[in-house]
Amino acid sequence: MSFFKYHSFAEEMNNYLKFKNTEGTSYEFIFRKPDKRKWGEDCDGVCFYPDKGNKSHIYINPHRSNQVILNTVIHETTHAYFPELTETEVLAFGNTLSRILYNDLKYRVDENA
Repeated sequence: MSFFKYHSFAEEMNNYLKFKNTEGTSYEFIFRKPDKRKWGEDCDGVCFYPDKGNKSHIYINPHRSNQVILNTVIHETTHAYFPELTETEVLAFGNTLSRILYNDLKYRVDENA
């Protein structure tokens, strides 16, 4: 069983994965590779804050492994909740939590649910 199956799961989730942070800012996940011209070839996700007239949203690259997608969702959500943290802090937290969920607890999405 996989955590993420792009063609069925991601397309359904595009209109579903939304949340509000503790400041009341709404975020929505968009499963699309971030623009490599701006973010680089290896970018797996970007969190856009609601500044300068931009809508708050998070891009997640759906063309990665299930574990990388889980890690990226955690990483970018952490940015949305804690914008004051450094990239090093967010990276350490995301890597630790995704490793615990995916490797230790064997977290997977039940696609039959």
